[in-house]
Amino acid sequence: MTARAGGRDESTVDAAYARLGAAIARADENRALVTEAYKITSPQTALTLRCECMHRLCTEVVALTLEEYEEITADPAQAVVAPSHADVDEREVVKRTSRFSVVEEGLREGG
Repeated sequence: MTARAGGRDESTVDAAYARLGAAIARADENRALVTEAYKITSPQTALTLRCECMHRLCTEVVALTLEEYEEITADPAQAVVAPSHADVDEREVVKRTSRFSVVEEGLREGG
């Protein structure tokens, strides 16, 4: 293992990048689905989208309306995660509902 600046070893940093890459890929997939959904439905229509948590192998889904998703993702630092994934994600929880949670970029202190 090679130490990097900040005291983290290379494998830890590589794993963090892999988790971030997976979350970004799921967010991109969701945005593409939302774009297509707007062509055929209204903003109040409920969708089932992929959880955008930092777990590389996550397969959870979240239910929210097009309008909710657009409001959340208007801030590019925010992502939608399954309620059970909010506290294990490395990002700060900024909103909780029974159907989904919203997390915001920026590692938690000590993270």
